[in-house]
Amino acid sequence: MDISPRHLRADYRRGALKPSDVAAHVLSRLADADQSGVWISTAEPESVMATARALDARLGEMDRLPLYGLVFSVKDCIDVAGEQTTSACPEFAYVAKETSPVVADAIAAGAIYVGKTNMDQFATGLVGVRSPYGVARNPHNPDYIPGGSSSGAAVSVATGTSSFAFGTDTGGSGRVPASYCGVTGFKPSPGAFSQRGMVYACRSFDTISLYTREPGDGYNVYRVLARRDPADSFSPAEFPGWAEQTPPSRPFKLATPRSDQLKFFGNAETEKLFGDALRRLRRLDLPVDPVDFSPFSSINDLMFFGPFLAERDVSVGAFLDAHPDAGVKIVRDLVLGSRKFSAADAYRAFYAVKDAQRGLRDFWTVHDALVVPTVGTVLSIADVTRDPLTANFNNGYYTNYANPLGLAAIAVPNGITAADVPYGVTFLAPAGRERLLADLACTFMEAAPEP
Repeated sequence: MDISPRHLRADYRRGALKPSDVAAHVLSRLADADQSGVWISTAEPESVMATARALDARLGEMDRLPLYGLVFSVKDCIDVAGEQTTSACPEFAYVAKETSPVVADAIAAGAIYVGKTNMDQFATGLVGVRSPYGVARNPHNPDYIPGGSSSGAAVSVATGTSSFAFGTDTGGSGRVPASYCGVTGFKPSPGAFSQRGMVYACRSFDTISLYTREPGDGYNVYRVLARRDPADSFSPAEFPGWAEQTPPSRPFKLATPRSDQLKFFGNAETEKLFGDALRRLRRLDLPVDPVDFSPFSSINDLMFFGPFLAERDVSVGAFLDAHPDAGVKIVRDLVLGSRKFSAADAYRAFYAVKDAQRGLRDFWTVHDALVVPTVGTVLSIADVTRDPLTANFNNGYYTNYANPLGLAAIAVPNGITAADVPYGVTFLAPAGRERLLADLACTFMEAAPEP
């Protein structure tokens, strides 16, 4: 059963399916082998079916319910009232009293919640293997990682148990799993979605993200849910991504890192796949200019080697102090190790980000979007086991800078490696260009790859 948003709503309109049919199908799939490691908890089947049957009776309201009958999952660092939030740490678990406004809006728009998905603990990782709840099985090759930290969310879409899924993205967690699982990862610029009702990694620039199969569906879900939240201290009064957007009538002007700044970490295959992507764009009459990537990459080390890591201490450090046996060791060490940074270090990092933003002002007047590999190489579980830190940091080379710089991004599939692992590209641009990114991603996906 194809439960992607565009197909599912078409089936509802022509009477081929009802929401209760879809809900029953998804519930029947949750124990299948391809769901191994995907779910931390699932909603009560009776509750899911009651919601779906209520929607059966509201078919005539589809136009007022833009997410009508779409089944969705929630990364388990985002709150759903009455459900446990664990952030992939059993000792940390609490029963949420309120639902994240973004999730609540999805339910109000007709979507059906089915469960909470697995993740790298405390959203600290880009690999998807740092969880006591197991590893979400990469649906293409189980020897390879699913990507993190929103691993279960991406796999739930890739395996057809979610029409869309909520992840989060701080340094790439909403994009890296999209590449490994062969789906779309849509990361709005920080501020587009409410931040309330989640366990923060870096509250200064965290954002909820979306997974769908197709980029157009991701943008459509975003348009339904993006709004100001007056109760969220980090929700701006005005945000360019909330306005109706008209892409430029002229051809897009794209940029990509210079060849000497591209990193594939010794993988000639992924290097070729990214070259194929650039050639596909040029066949679409989308010129791609090589540019200096250093204003972007200069921000990367602040995420896991700099004081931004201390925001995770603000979020969960007191819990880790009170529970010395809790936490995956590598996550615990990273969070508590951030205490070596001073307030002066934090201000220096803040200044570095502002300097980079100022330095890129002219760049964004010339270029509509930046196109990069989503990851440099593809990693097996064995690769990450051998060297967990380097593997994780390498996965973030093309992702870590985006949120500190206030960028929106959409990650889409590009090719398949010889190991049958998908490999993607990402388009990035400032807030206010979300529709441009979605249109660009759709154009890219609709074009046939080189023979």
